[in-house]
Amino acid sequence: MKTMPPPDDVLAFEAVARCGSLTAAATALGCTKSMVSLRLKALEKQLGAVLVLRTTRRLALTEAGQRLLPHAQALRHSLLQMQPAVDTASCEVEGPISISTTSSMSTLLAPLLVALAQQHPGLQLRLEVNNRVQDPLADVLDFCLRSRKVYDESLVARSVGWVEEALYAAPAYLAAQGWPQHPDELAGHRLLGDEQQAQQRLYRGSEMVTVAMPPPLLYSETYLVNHQLACAGLGITALPDFLVAEDVAAGRLQRVLPQWHCDHWPVFLIFPYRQPLPRKYQVFLDFVLPRLRALLQPAAPLAAG
Repeated sequence: MKTMPPPDDVLAFEAVARCGSLTAAATALGCTKSMVSLRLKALEKQLGAVLVLRTTRRLALTEAGQRLLPHAQALRHSLLQMQPAVDTASCEVEGPISISTTSSMSTLLAPLLVALAQQHPGLQLRLEVNNRVQDPLADVLDFCLRSRKVYDESLVARSVGWVEEALYAAPAYLAAQGWPQHPDELAGHRLLGDEQQAQQRLYRGSEMVTVAMPPPLLYSETYLVNHQLACAGLGITALPDFLVAEDVAAGRLQRVLPQWHCDHWPVFLIFPYRQPLPRKYQVFLDFVLPRLRALLQPAAPLAAG
């Protein structure tokens, strides 16, 4: 099976044809005359045909050389266009960007993507929403907004902020069922949560208590569903602060046991690219990062020691 001729050999032939001599071709290519001669001989050997007739006064293309020349010229032209094409891709704010995040964090990210798309209509933004941890490299994603720590050195992780999870309920529920004053009193309340959750840890400064959780009134594995159930007055549930900020401000939800919180975790924007970034990715980071940081806590709350 024949292999393709090395591009450098083809370019050496093209330079000889264009410049008219080995010496001039060597100058154009930035190499020695002997290197041009070696590449030309190697190409002729691989193609099995003499391409250039050499005399003491001039060089002339054979019929095979004349047939090859348009292809060699096309190769050179294509290579000359390669760098500008890459430069254009690096500078223009257009093209696809794929982002993955969880269902709850999508409530933060989606409005920002809408605003970004309005500023840069050439961008093709795709938001993938699921609750499993994704690897930008393995899942062919440009960015992942996710919680927890990142240990993969092949990924870049930009810190976004911290999330605090606490207990919330609707004012109507608390008015009817009463306010728990201590975590132990949760056993007498209607709870909304995951059926796999047999206990709940609560923190107050360096103090931690573990509360046995009674079977919840309704089971759900997502914050979004539990959020809606709590707003409807069906019970108490653990929710991240960013998801309930507007509801608390509007009086639709109130924090239960406000001196205690359930958990906290960092949030990162993960991507597989190192500097320098293509222009569209840098624009994405410059737009999204500061706005996300404004929506999250800048540091971890006082928690368990």
